[in-house]
Amino acid sequence: MATLGELRARVLPPCPALDVHVHPLSCFSPYRIESVEQDVRCLREAAQRSGVTKVCVFSLHPTCPREPTVAQCQEANDYVLRMRDLAPDFFLPFCYVNPMYPGESVVEIRRCVGEEGMVGVKLWVSRRATDPGLDPIVGESVAQDVPILQHAWRKTTGNLEGESTPGDVAHLARRHPRARIIMAHLNGCNPRGIEEVADCPNIFIDTSGGDPERGVVELAVARLGARRVLYGSDAPIRHFGVSLAKVLGAELSDSVRRELLWNNAARLLPARAGVGVI
Repeated sequence: MATLGELRARVLPPCPALDVHVHPLSCFSPYRIESVEQDVRCLREAAQRSGVTKVCVFSLHPTCPREPTVAQCQEANDYVLRMRDLAPDFFLPFCYVNPMYPGESVVEIRRCVGEEGMVGVKLWVSRRATDPGLDPIVGESVAQDVPILQHAWRKTTGNLEGESTPGDVAHLARRHPRARIIMAHLNGCNPRGIEEVADCPNIFIDTSGGDPERGVVELAVARLGARRVLYGSDAPIRHFGVSLAKVLGAELSDSVRRELLWNNAARLLPARAGVGVI
């Protein structure tokens, strides 16, 4: 009979894993987080038990408003900078901004990315990706040489106001062909969403958005290529290990899994992130 250690080894990834889609525990009320130190410890321990060795982290502010103020975005960004400072070998922070305030968002990106060393930009649901308010933000992201992670979903009950569909993200990518855009939530975008971005080579999809579904990751790899799909969990909304199962359980070679779990993110992040291809 296999020991616990042997069983655990069988479900760990075949290489280090870099999760491109993680939030602080403090963003979600079910978790009783009393300090940033506790947040860092709990999140890192949960990730490392599953074989995740680095994460891209971005806060949505503890109250999670869909239309955050400039001050709330700044507060959220300061929080993840503190997380990074406590565990710089683990956290890769992204700058959260609201396209309702294009000019202020550019200033915040310059502060967080240009001065504080954040390695990406995060956009949620305040404005759809077709909104011109995103254009200065994307332009600054290109100037700072960092990727943008854009929330996207296609809901049978109807999207939230300001919530982007994959078609909206494709519109953004065509407006800004030099931008490197990570479209969040493969499972939430569904096969139709894959098709809507297939001809946009500057769009990459993370594997977050729901529980594992047979064949979804394989379809994304087949239609987009192995270099345009990245592992992302959306932790703590989904557990690291459950989300890793989407990649580990897919019918892919270990070399392709290595691309999804590490190398594709390594290629998208700026050199100062210190993440090399393996």
